[in-house]
Amino acid sequence: MAIHFDVVRDGRHFSARPDNGRTFPIAARVRFLNRRTGVERFGLSNDSGFFGSPEAGKQRFVGKDYEDVHGFWSAFIEPTAICEGQSFISLNTYDRARFTFGFGQFAAHVPDGDFIVWFRDMLQRPEVLDYFPNLEVRGGRIVKIEADRVVAMEDANSAEKLQLYLNPTLDDVEDAEVIAAAKLIHWTTNHSDARLLQVQHMINTARRLVKEADRRLGLDGKTADLCCIVMDVRHHGRAGFDELQRALLAGNPFDALLKVGAESEPERCKNLKTALKTRGAGLSQKTWSRANGDFI
Repeated sequence: MAIHFDVVRDGRHFSARPDNGRTFPIAARVRFLNRRTGVERFGLSNDSGFFGSPEAGKQRFVGKDYEDVHGFWSAFIEPTAICEGQSFISLNTYDRARFTFGFGQFAAHVPDGDFIVWFRDMLQRPEVLDYFPNLEVRGGRIVKIEADRVVAMEDANSAEKLQLYLNPTLDDVEDAEVIAAAKLIHWTTNHSDARLLQVQHMINTARRLVKEADRRLGLDGKTADLCCIVMDVRHHGRAGFDELQRALLAGNPFDALLKVGAESEPERCKNLKTALKTRGAGLSQKTWSRANGDFI
């Protein structure tokens, strides 16, 4: 039977109570102003202050916790995880993506993107009936089951219907938005296999981005610390291949790569540099092998 979640509001802070059980925090209502267009939007975010709580601390991704399953790749994705908040239950619903979730900040607005691919797999887990009983995967696509019809929620061209299902508007925070967030937070918190699936999908994303960058930039034989920065730039979307190519050809490619996108995203670049300070040495011991499609 599906778990029912009651929304609990306390000013700008939102929590949820599952079937009259223990109330748990979701996020705070935040305002987002698009500087280019001047459009004001509102949504949820649990980035600021939220992760200081003991509950949230238990949900942090730490690479060494997954070495037995994923080996070196769990260490490779950790710097990016740190930059994205590092929590399995990280949440943002205030920008054009409408809904991003997880320590890799999977974003729901990209057709066949990381969120969509991950969510399809989540919907095929046995716990799905507890959380999203009206959603299924049919023919490789997410659909909503209504009384007399099946509604396609995403396809190769658009994920808009799924975005609206998770977050109806950007004008304010609706109950549907809070409940969707509550379901994913509760599911992820209470099922270790759901967290493991999130790690697998972030590694899949990282592997895909490294292979794509290798085709464009020639990463064969490059150390994993350099590949890690390239992957982070592409995952975050703060620069293109031309800028990355120039940085790779610089006298000190490590420092040059860390500066890519710094003009528009200085905080992200600073956080990545800090994350690599204690992890770069371990990463630099591995190199990308095009022939193996892996680090060796």
